Amino acid sequence: MKKTENKLRFLLLLLGSIIGSACLLSTSDQISIHTAQAHLEHLPHYNAGESRIGYGDYISFMALDPDYGTIDYPTKITFSIQDFDGKDVYNLSTMVEIYDSVTGKRVHVFPWTFRDVGDFDLYYQFPKKRGYQIVLSIANAGEKSSFYSSSIVEPSRSILNDISDCKCTRTVFNISIATTFGTIQNSLFFICIISPLTLLGIVLTKNYYKKYSRVKGRNYNVSLGSSREKEKSKIEGFGEGRRQIIKYSLTLLALAGGIVHLVVFPEHGSLHVYYSIFLLAAAAGQIAYGILYFLVMLSKPFYEMPIEHLQVIISTYRHNMAVNLFGFIGTAVLIGLYVYVVIYPPPLSPINQPEEIEIAGILSKSVEVALLIGIAFIIKWDRQAFKDIAIRVKHL
Repeated sequence: MKKTENKLRFLLLLLGSIIGSACLLSTSDQISIHTAQAHLEHLPHYNAGESRIGYGDYISFMALDPDYGTIDYPTKITFSIQDFDGKDVYNLSTMVEIYDSVTGKRVHVFPWTFRDVGDFDLYYQFPKKRGYQIVLSIANAGEKSSFYSSSIVEPSRSILNDISDCKCTRTVFNISIATTFGTIQNSLFFICIISPLTLLGIVLTKNYYKKYSRVKGRNYNVSLGSSREKEKSKIEGFGEGRRQIIKYSLTLLALAGGIVHLVVFPEHGSLHVYYSIFLLAAAAGQIAYGILYFLVMLSKPFYEMPIEHLQVIISTYRHNMAVNLFGFIGTAVLIGLYVYVVIYPPPLSPINQPEEIEIAGILSKSVEVALLIGIAFIIKWDRQAFKDIAIRVKHL
C-alpha cells in the first residue's frame, strides 16, 4: 500500500512539474516587462519588443498579430508609444520601415504620418519566411508639423538606428517570420495541458474503481444479513457514491478553472500587467488546490479509520478542512472580485471603466460557482462525520 501511495505521489509531483512548466513557457517571454505598459491587445509570447533607450522622449512597444507572423496574409503590426512615466502621448509623427535581415535591403516603408495618439496599427504581408527588422522613427518634439506637411520618405540606411539628418528617435525591432512556429507553439501548449490531465484522469479512474469494488464487496457481505442492515448499507452506499462523485468533480473543476485563467491571462496585459500576474496567481492557486485535493482523495478517509486511532482521525480531519477552506475562501474571493470588476472599474484600470462580460469570464465563474457549492457540501459532510465520531467516542 505504501509503495502504491509513493508511486501516486511521484506521479503527482510529475503532474505539478509539467503544469508548472506550461505556466513558465507561457510567461517566459514576459518577465522583462517594466512599469510602463504598452496598450497591446494581449501580452505577446513571440515577435515583440520594447525600447527603453536612454535618449529621446518616448518608450516604444511593438507586437505582431498573430504573434508568430505569417506569409499567407497581412500581419497586423501594433505599436504603442508612451512617455517614460507610462502615459499616452498625442500628436506625433512616425515613419515605419521594414528591412530584410538577410539582404539588408529595405522591403517596405510607411512614410511619415501624423498620429493623433501613439497607439496605432499597420498591416504588411511579409514576402518570405526569414528574419526582418522593423524600424520605428518618431519625430522629436517641435518637428511634428513639418514632417507631417512634407510627407517625407527618407532613404534607407545601412545603420538602422542612425539618426543623422533626422531629428527623431529610431527604434529597431527584430522579428522572425516562420509559419511553422505557431503550430509548434500551440501544439506544445496543448501537450503540456492535455498530458497531465490525461495522467490525472487515469489515476482518478483507477482510484474510483478500486473504491467502488471495495464498497461493492462490503455490500455483498451485508446482503447476507438482516433486511435492516441491507437498507442501512444501501443508504450509506448511495451517500458515499454521491460524495465520491463530488470529490472527483472538485479536482476537475479546480483544474478547469486554473486552465481557463491560464488561457485568458495574456489578454488582460493590454490593461495592466498586474492583471495578468493576478490571473496567473489565481491559476496557480486553483491548480494547487486541485492537486492538494487529489492527495486528500488518495489518503484513507478519516471516517473509515478505526476509532482507536483518534489522534490520527483528528489530524486527518484538520488537514482536510484546511485544504477545503483554502479552496472555498480562494474561490469565493475570485467570484467576488469578478462581480466587483463588472460593476465598478477595477483598481489600476487605465480606462477607468468596468470590465466587459465575456464568454471566457462567464465560463470561468460558472466553474468556480460549481466548485464553491461542491466544497460547501464536502465541508458539511466532513463536519457531520466528525461529529458522529465524537459522539461514538463519548459513548465508549
